[in-house]
Amino acid sequence: MAHLALYRTYRPLDFDSVVGQKHIVRTFRNQIRLDRLSHAYILTGPRGTGKTSIARIVAKAINCLNLIDGSPCNHCESCLSVTHGNHPDVYELDGASNNGVDEIRDIRERVKYAASLSKYKVYIIDEVHMLSTGAFNALLKTLEEPPSHVIFMLATTEIHKVPETILSRTQRFDLKQIPLPDMTNHLTRILYEQQISFEDEVPELVATLANGGLRDALSILDQAIAYQTDELTSKDIHELNGSVGRDSLIELVNAIKKQNYLAIIQLTKQLISDGKLPSRIIDGLLQLSRDILKSQKLKIPDSTGLSEIFSGNELLHLIKKLNILQNDLKIATNAELILEVGLIELAFEMSLPQEQSEVVKTNPPSDENTIIQLQKSIEKLENEVKSLYAKIAINAAPVVVEPVLSVVNSVDEHALSVVVNFENVLIEDVLDHATKDDKNEVSDKIKSLSAFKNLALKEIVMLLKDAEIVAACDSACILAYDFETTALKLLSLEKREKTVSLLSEIMERPYQFISLPKDFWQEQRDSYLSQKKSGLKPALLQFTQTKSKEDVKSDVEIKPSLTVEPAFQEFVEMFGDLVEIED
Repeated sequence: MAHLALYRTYRPLDFDSVVGQKHIVRTFRNQIRLDRLSHAYILTGPRGTGKTSIARIVAKAINCLNLIDGSPCNHCESCLSVTHGNHPDVYELDGASNNGVDEIRDIRERVKYAASLSKYKVYIIDEVHMLSTGAFNALLKTLEEPPSHVIFMLATTEIHKVPETILSRTQRFDLKQIPLPDMTNHLTRILYEQQISFEDEVPELVATLANGGLRDALSILDQAIAYQTDELTSKDIHELNGSVGRDSLIELVNAIKKQNYLAIIQLTKQLISDGKLPSRIIDGLLQLSRDILKSQKLKIPDSTGLSEIFSGNELLHLIKKLNILQNDLKIATNAELILEVGLIELAFEMSLPQEQSEVVKTNPPSDENTIIQLQKSIEKLENEVKSLYAKIAINAAPVVVEPVLSVVNSVDEHALSVVVNFENVLIEDVLDHATKDDKNEVSDKIKSLSAFKNLALKEIVMLLKDAEIVAACDSACILAYDFETTALKLLSLEKREKTVSLLSEIMERPYQFISLPKDFWQEQRDSYLSQKKSGLKPALLQFTQTKSKEDVKSDVEIKPSLTVEPAFQEFVEMFGDLVEIED
């Protein structure tokens, strides 16, 4: 006999076997026991939490011949027919594949007739949100005037897509993610029933990875059972799912606390080479940090020993920064590099007093002792990072972002900054990667700007609003103006910096721009298309100069153009050679 998947083997057959949905089970039991049934229900919640299973149990219970306290007996002919999927009065439809008007009209015709063998006809429509507008309208008529012998059980993971007219005619039940203890206990029982030898940590680890969905948990467990040869271990689970083992995470957190930058780089590279995604590494660090904090605050024994070396404020800061880093990874071109630099920066901040690690970013240091302390910290990190990267070659793919200066940004990201050489942003580069979606996105973001809410930048806001967005890619846009004098306004040093800062803020990622007159834009656009048609790699003139693309590139290689802000210049004067600008 073919193997039956665990999630099918352990599908609940009565209300007693439903895991983690006590509030829904209690309500349905009472309604069935007291004969207070509604004509239509809608079950909504995350995948794998029991929506369809509960709908089938209700279909069984209302037609059961030997009802036991509102729950089906699972032994009578009616119950067995529903379990085997061949009951003539219980119909199951998939909203994704039966979403047309004709299917719903067919139901409207059939509901007129009484049930053939039971008291009620039950229609279970899964993924009901997939029905078309016409199908919803056809269903609405039936729900308005339903026959007394018909009950509808609707299920969906996207309740917001179901029309209000449908929701108002049904009783709504919201299923929640299954609590970790309930799922852990359930998985433990299944492993014992399957006679599988396992480490004590396995059930909770699988439950955690499933993120509240029991079907996902059973699928992970099924795969792990097939993978293991003797005893099921937590290492097996991590290898199969790409999650990071607890021991590796503890080593990494220890390295961050002790500011062991070499260990951070080596551990990160090892995890990446083992096939672990950067996002999974951050997920694991967040989970471990939360567990350490919980152990510390609730006085729970901590097997890692990390709760003794971290203060509560350090843990909160760690969690906050990891969460920010997790969001940065979602838009990163080179996630490995962003992860590595982020963890090094996080380790560096462990050397700062806790009040400074949060406050120093908005309040530049003025106290002489504080400046000396920061000066020493910068010098220490600078020397260590230089020596580390001399030992370990980092092969990072080019990333179209502003230059990163971790040492400076960790001290004061507002007072210290580096101005990008804007001639590096070439018209042809933007056109090579331009999309309509990117153009619409930047246009909408600029339209949403208000000069009244950005008084300090009102001139730049108005200049951006006056521009026509003629092309845009993920990292830059081209602004075209009717007059050359207007285009030149954004190209002064001060306005360039502020414009890039404002665009990066509203786009929520490093973002640059090219400003030029419309007649110049039209000439270069025509030249670009002509060169493309001829099979050439386009090399266009740029508005602020008349050199070719190759000339510009060679200029950049020979003489990089980095401009220092006045605010940054103050720190250069203050710290001298300790501050280094890197492109």
